[in-house]
Amino acid sequence: MSKKLNNKEENHIFEKEEQISQIPKDDYKETGPGQEESKKLTTLDLVYSAILGVLGGFISSLIPFSLLIKVWYPLTGGTQLVSGHHVIWAAIIYGITRKKKNIMVTMISKGLLEFLLGDPWGLIIIFVNIMEGFCLAGGFQLMEKLGEGETKLGWGIAGGLGNFFQAPFFWIINQRWHLHFTLWILAFMFAFISGILITGLLGRAIKNYLIKAGVPTTF
Repeated sequence: MSKKLNNKEENHIFEKEEQISQIPKDDYKETGPGQEESKKLTTLDLVYSAILGVLGGFISSLIPFSLLIKVWYPLTGGTQLVSGHHVIWAAIIYGITRKKKNIMVTMISKGLLEFLLGDPWGLIIIFVNIMEGFCLAGGFQLMEKLGEGETKLGWGIAGGLGNFFQAPFFWIINQRWHLHFTLWILAFMFAFISGILITGLLGRAIKNYLIKAGVPTTF
């Protein structure tokens, strides 16, 4: 009797599998990591981007972190040592969503808020945020190809690349040609170091803390 029951169960499972295989793929959605659908932005992705973009916009506009540096390093270019906080929000959003599109959405929303809050650079600040997001996304793309997408090294380098753009851009716009070239190099080095430490390593630590705290991820 048990053998007959087993045969019936096997036949029933086989029939079910046949029925499922005959359903057109358009009628159901495959899920799980690696599926194309997982690359699309979800409502939760957009909510995360909006929250972090608003936080970043308010902090970048209203909290003068550069004053902390000027107290003990008043020389030209020293403020670049804390400039990584402008891009950390994009690193965090990438960590909890694993979507580079979210980096761009977060930085655009951050730039728009900075513009609305009266940033002295006007519309240029939106362009700067977009370019920083693009450089950060490119950094993560490069690190993933090198197999360092989730390591401290990978996040550090990606963060450094993401934060580097704004330093030469603003120095050229401000026409600081009269300054010695060593100050230019020093400012660019500070920007890259700040990107490594604040955008990359601190961003990675915050991302890990949020995931451990139970914040839902979308990957």
